[in-house]
Amino acid sequence: MISGVPQGSVIGVGPLLFILYVNELPDWIKNEIKMFADDTKIWCKINTVKDAESLQADLNDLTEWSRRWQMAFNSDKCKVMHIGHRQDTKYYMSNQLKEIQEERDLGVSVTSDLKSAMQCKKSAGKARGIIGMVRRNFRRMNRTSC
Repeated sequence: MISGVPQGSVIGVGPLLFILYVNELPDWIKNEIKMFADDTKIWCKINTVKDAESLQADLNDLTEWSRRWQMAFNSDKCKVMHIGHRQDTKYYMSNQLKEIQEERDLGVSVTSDLKSAMQCKKSAGKARGIIGMVRRNFRRMNRTSC
């Protein structure tokens, strides 16, 4: 193991090590932070350039934290979503973070405009797929044969 917490380790040991590692993470962040399992989100309202610099400072602190604990972030999974503003802000960790318009989190699609149309479209598509499967597989059944 080069660094971090061993993947697929003995039940109880790996998750406990991970919790011990990330327990101090909120102490490094000045803006808002939410953590759930191995997922962390930080955010702040960007009204001025100073607000954007504060968020970038938090990202720099996260990078330093990961270097110190030898737990590198997967940069492909680190993303930025701008909600409600169009300021040209770029954020960096080891490289520039990818800007996205939609993210699926705990089964819910969140878009940068906070509209629910995409979530409804996906849910309706799944429902149509299930109805189609039921129709294909139960075409010959009638009420009296059940």
